[in-house]
Amino acid sequence: MDSRSDEHLLTGSGRSTRTGPDGYPNTIEDPSTGASITFIERSVDEQGEYLLMDGVLPPGTDSGPTRLHPQSEVRSEVITGRAEMTVRGERHTLLAGEALTIAPGAAHSIRNDGAENLVVRTTLRPPGEFEAAIRALYEAGAGGQPDLFAVAAVLSHYRADVRLAGLPWVIQRPLLRVFAGLATMLGRSPLS
Repeated sequence: MDSRSDEHLLTGSGRSTRTGPDGYPNTIEDPSTGASITFIERSVDEQGEYLLMDGVLPPGTDSGPTRLHPQSEVRSEVITGRAEMTVRGERHTLLAGEALTIAPGAAHSIRNDGAENLVVRTTLRPPGEFEAAIRALYEAGAGGQPDLFAVAAVLSHYRADVRLAGLPWVIQRPLLRVFAGLATMLGRSPLS
């Protein structure tokens, strides 16, 4: 994957803040929804490499379309608020202190149906290039009015780390390639 700094990916709709000598913690925000992700650390422990992050969803917002991580396990713990998580079509309500582990390849989404901000601490193992993918998706417009060509370019490039769950991969992959190529031709790819 791309080894350049991810700073170039947040020049448009997403906002980023960085602190610390290793770049962590750092936060990206989606001004259209008020959602944010703070990447707390990327490290290795006895279970292997991981990425730790806190996601904040204001009331009535969700984390975007149902998605999956082909190679990564996700563990999400509610810090504050009430999460409505859907995993493989099954709904789960999680309150503060409750957690759910999602297997690699399992379709999932999260929504804040509560009256206060939802804060979810997530650990992704292994993280792959998920942080770069999310930064690029925020650049493409995230929850506002996303540039579909830019989103296709990002999803095509980071296909090992994040995929949409609504369309089988055998159909999704060639469509993403076509739209990613158009994004590059039109100068609308956040990756170029």
